[in-house]
Formats: sequence, structure tokens, C-alpha cells
Amino acid sequence: MLAALAVCSALAAWLVTARGWTLWYGDAEAHLNIARRILDSQQPGYEQIGTVWLPLPHLLMMPLAAVDSLWRSGLAGTYVSTVCFVLGGWFLFLAARRMFDSTAAGLAAAGAYALNPNLLYLQATPMTEPLSLCCAAALLYCCARFHDSPSWVDALLAGVAACCGTLTRYEAWVLLPFVVLYFLVMGGARR
Repeated sequence: MLAALAVCSALAAWLVTARGWTLWYGDAEAHLNIARRILDSQQPGYEQIGTVWLPLPHLLMMPLAAVDSLWRSGLAGTYVSTVCFVLGGWFLFLAARRMFDSTAAGLAAAGAYALNPNLLYLQATPMTEPLSLCCAAALLYCCARFHDSPSWVDALLAGVAACCGTLTRYEAWVLLPFVVLYFLVMGGARR
């Protein structure tokens, strides 16, 4: 499954890059510029993160955006997005397989995710959606694992995934109360 997700990701990224579409959307260029500004600007430093966007995507792009050719082409963000796309699909596959006790269900979920044309484009650009979806899928997988066999490790990993999601996109904030409630109810029922 990981190989299939990686192939889908690589083909879409190649197509978008070859056609010159990587930086067509203005926000994609803005995300790269924020990442670059942290290291290379008149006043470099982490205070350059202070924009309307949340910081995690820019921090992940930052080391790659320092390489001039990757920054100019947009690949500094594409690499981050493609890795997140593959990991998000993998977590979704694992979660669906666990929840439905069916490999076919996992393949169907991952297939619907991986063949979404909008997501294939977004994962080939420096946008925040692939990272946000990766965090949400990781959170779902941790919740599914906790449901089957409650463990503090799964609760901790779910917290990390939720925290990363809230540092990526504002939409992830709405998940927090429901996830906390889920862990309180499921954890209390198991005691």
C-alpha cells in the first residue's frame, strides 16, 4: 500500500511540476516564502512565522526552502506535501482496516483518498492540506487502536497527532473537544 501511495504521489507531483503548476496558487508561494524568510531575510528568525497561517507547515518546509533551487521551483514544499500525502493514506488504510476488520475496507478508503484529483494536486504543491489530512488520519488510527486495546501510548500518539493538526490548520481545532471526550469516555469505560 505504501508503494502504491508513493507511486500515485510521485506521478501527480511529476505532472504538476512538469506543467509548471506548482506555484500557480498564490498561497503556495506564500507558504514557501514564509519558510524561506525564517532563514533568509533582512531580519531572519522565528518571528518571521507570525502570519495568519499556523506554523508547522512552514517549519517543516524551512530546511528545504533554504536550498535556492528547491525554493524557486516550489519543490521545497512539494516534498513535504508528498510525504504527508503518503503517510496520510497509510494511516487511513490502517485505521479503516482495523475498524472494519477488513483489508478490502482499508484498500477502499486509501484508494478513495489517493485517487482524489483535488488532493493529488494539493499534495504536489506547497499547501497545508496534505499535512492536515495526515494528522487527522493519524489521529483516527490512534483512536481506532485505543478502542481495541486502550493504552497510554495510543492516547499520547493521538495527542501528538491532534497537536500537530492544530498547528497546521484551524479546521483541526474543532476535533479537539470530541477527541478528548472520546478518550475520557473510552478510557473511563475500560477502568
